Amino acid sequence: MSELFEKLYATIWQQVFPGQRAFSLSAAKDFFAKDIILPQKYSTVNGGPVYVSPEYGYKKFITQEETEKRSNIDNFMDRTEPIKSLNDALTRAHKIALFRGSRAINSELIEESDDIYSSSYIYNSTHIYSSQKIMYSYNIKTSEYLFASKGSADSSFGIRIIDSSSVSNSFDVHWSGKCANTYFCVDSYDLRDCMFCFHLTSKQFCIANMQYTEEEYMKLKGILLKEYFAQLKSPKAFVLVNQL
Repeated sequence: MSELFEKLYATIWQQVFPGQRAFSLSAAKDFFAKDIILPQKYSTVNGGPVYVSPEYGYKKFITQEETEKRSNIDNFMDRTEPIKSLNDALTRAHKIALFRGSRAINSELIEESDDIYSSSYIYNSTHIYSSQKIMYSYNIKTSEYLFASKGSADSSFGIRIIDSSSVSNSFDVHWSGKCANTYFCVDSYDLRDCMFCFHLTSKQFCIANMQYTEEEYMKLKGILLKEYFAQLKSPKAFVLVNQL
């Protein structure tokens, strides 16, 4: 991993957890990206490395560079031979059945990723569209500065933004929209400064669906996050909201 992505991770962390010392990058991946489908490293038939999402079930791979090289030689065409059965066709197809990995179109600064479109600064992610500065994520659209997120769009500075839209500076938010500075919230809309809330709309300074003053909320937020990080390495730790 380049230093560029290590700095990107630090930037995302400080926006989501200001003042909290960041985990190591490997620890953050282990805690927060376990259930996210990420590209895995495979070898091409020529021995080169390539990254492909395991969801496809592909078995033989080829890189973009290898594809271009072969295309310039014979455009992948073989000598015509008689085909008399399905087995004949499968035998011939098996010879040229190479699936391209590390795919990217109109994108730059992509590492260990696959199926990237019009995006930049992407690390170990797949199905990323018109986004930038994304790490360990799956199926992200028009977003930036996301880590360990999936199925989300129009969001920024988030860790574990799941199936949500227009979420910013938040952690572990699921199936929600138009939320900011929220933590462990699910199925909610138009929240700001809330924690552990479910099914709420247009609320601020709430914890577990209970209303607090701004002063009360900020004090409790500090206490809860401190305890959250302190207990993470215990065997029975609460890590993510899907454990509730």
